[in-house]
Amino acid sequence: MLDLKQLKYFIVCAETGSISEAAKLLYTTQPSVSKAIKALEEEMGIVLFERMPRGIALTVKGREAYRYACRIINDSRILEEMSHGNMAKYLRISLNPSSWFTNQFVEFYKQNYDKDYHFEIYTAGVRTVMERVRDYLSDIGFVYVMEQQKKEFQYELAKNKLVFTVMQESTATFYPGKLNILDQEAADREKAQTVNMEAMKNFRFIQNFRDEFLELGEKEKRSVFSWENLNVSIITNSDYIMEKMLKETGLCNISGSYLSNDKKAANKGIPLEFKKNKVVFGYIRRKNDETDELMEELLGFLREKLKLENGS
Repeated sequence: MLDLKQLKYFIVCAETGSISEAAKLLYTTQPSVSKAIKALEEEMGIVLFERMPRGIALTVKGREAYRYACRIINDSRILEEMSHGNMAKYLRISLNPSSWFTNQFVEFYKQNYDKDYHFEIYTAGVRTVMERVRDYLSDIGFVYVMEQQKKEFQYELAKNKLVFTVMQESTATFYPGKLNILDQEAADREKAQTVNMEAMKNFRFIQNFRDEFLELGEKEKRSVFSWENLNVSIITNSDYIMEKMLKETGLCNISGSYLSNDKKAANKGIPLEFKKNKVVFGYIRRKNDETDELMEELLGFLREKLKLENGS
């Protein structure tokens, strides 16, 4: 029978790529970690790691085992919490960084404070959100995807046995920083101009993730948006840093036109000038999984907020 302690050691080794670093994080010795990994490999009858000149790397079988190990450890922790009566309802969420979602979630939690709901929230890029939902590390994932990447996105979903439900569409928007010349020009105009790819090459950007939108093949890149040749100076998973930089520097950002009220208040957005310039917002679930009461409650709350913002 597999030992939870061995699985924990295995997960930390996989995430650090080093037995010595794993030992430090686990507050144990390197020989203890090596012994646990060796025992796990013998019990499972597979090689989990390749020994590299500097550190270790998961084998193909090891990567598959890692996904299941994460699920087992996470579920065991939830079961332990439930057995102690420490939670009424529990929901694990992964999402792209978003001030809009943050504001809605805070309001939702405040409204339901007396119900003692429990949440686990993790911010990441699109691919990582997909992987976390696929691997049972999150129950639901909220992402923003460019319209032009829809085909590639749907392929990734099908491959990982996931489904995506659209909640909102908005226009992909260029947000110039307060010290950027385009922001100053826009302030003098009643109607904002559009921005094309050529003009954007002259500016520096701050983005949540380089993989915020999935990459395209050469054929799809023609006449559409691409990160290539753009100067992304800062990548952050903090919307606070994002908005602070936009308010006080000339850095620019590209995102949906409705994603952050704070961002819109500080910076006048300019529509991007290219084909398929929509940003789709929605949530990822595992195929055939049922939604529980807490998830339905949160989704219903978000849908109502989106309706109000759209004036419908």
